[in-house]
Amino acid sequence: MATYSNVSVSSIFASYHSQNCWIYLAGVGWKKVRTGNADGVTNVHLVLTAARANARLVTAITDAGNANIEQVYL
Repeated sequence: MATYSNVSVSSIFASYHSQNCWIYLAGVGWKKVRTGNADGVTNVHLVLTAARANARLVTAITDAGNANIEQVYL
């Protein structure tokens, strides 16, 4: 698990596939929003999209393998 504090969201990628959302965190790289719960993916995506649209910094917490974003807050 890793915590990335006060990072900007540089890019967002999503497709029509179920639960497919990727975020590029500045200085960190691409991270996938953890799948397994459709509402959870949507909620995290909405927070990250709002941050990107409003140039806000976020704190993102990843899973044990540091591959997927599990939590995010502004």
